[in-house]
Amino acid sequence: MLFNFFSLAALASIATTVSAQGSFCPEAARFGNVNVSPSTLSPGETFTVTANLTCAIEKGNTPTFLDYYISATATHTVTGPILIARRTYDNTTSPPIDQFTAVLPNWFYFTDATYSLELQNSFARAGPTGESVITTGGILTPINITGF
Repeated sequence: MLFNFFSLAALASIATTVSAQGSFCPEAARFGNVNVSPSTLSPGETFTVTANLTCAIEKGNTPTFLDYYISATATHTVTGPILIARRTYDNTTSPPIDQFTAVLPNWFYFTDATYSLELQNSFARAGPTGESVITTGGILTPINITGF
């Protein structure tokens, strides 16, 4: 019974610590999370992009700029990422969400390629002398492109 008391005390201590730290942000979300709706698109179709930047901000990666791309991978050469939107982030937004609509451009898509919407979060960091430098990190979310 002594073991159970100490186990419960330890669990209570962990719960209090997690609660005091606020929400849990996995390392994979350090640049934000992005969602595309609908996630199956055809050229010319309108879609909505929603980026939740809560974890990026909690991890110290508050955006200065947000770039959104359609990127592809395939067993052959595909064109580089297609810029969908370049946005300046308003860090007074509460909750920290960036949302917009876009149209999937008519471009060279391939049936054997895998597509993603890529969010590139550009954020300021202090360099070794304290001078601010813009660096970037990104996250991908899969999308399906059909009808081409």
